Amino acid sequence: MELIKELESQQIKKRPKIKPGDVVSIYQEIKEGGKKRSQVFKGTVIRVRGESSKKTFTVRKISLGVGIERTYPLHLPSITKIKVLKSSKTRRAKLYYLREKKGKAARLREKGVAEDVIKFSAEQEKEEKAKDESKEENKKKKEKGLSVKASAKTGEKAQAEQKTENSQDKS
Repeated sequence: MELIKELESQQIKKRPKIKPGDVVSIYQEIKEGGKKRSQVFKGTVIRVRGESSKKTFTVRKISLGVGIERTYPLHLPSITKIKVLKSSKTRRAKLYYLREKKGKAARLREKGVAEDVIKFSAEQEKEEKAKDESKEENKKKKEKGLSVKASAKTGEKAQAEQKTENSQDKS
């Protein structure tokens, strides 16, 4: 039993607190063939269930007049980022009644974004900026390495040309 809990604790990632009524954006990394791309799913959380590594949440959005619901495990490895855009005041844990509502009737009373969510998103943004900066530095180092190698090659070519010119001058 302890071994299972230990393995589950290793799989848990740092995620914001999600509650029913929150409007969230889920950034999921998708592999198609040899390419990777990020797909965003933005909608309202209508259900949260489970605990620890088994926690799941269901997000609902309306696309072209059709309701789409997706259930995600909270600690899914392909989810790169979850942003809580706004929180709403709800009196229920499961918001299934939103399935029947259309248009303005499906709106929820906005509560505002909680302070802990704001702090968490600020921390995530700092981490992302640090990653981006390190990627840029690596690119610059690679470019410098390539330019040094390229200049070395051009230098070698120049020496070879000088040798050929010298040999032609002697003859």
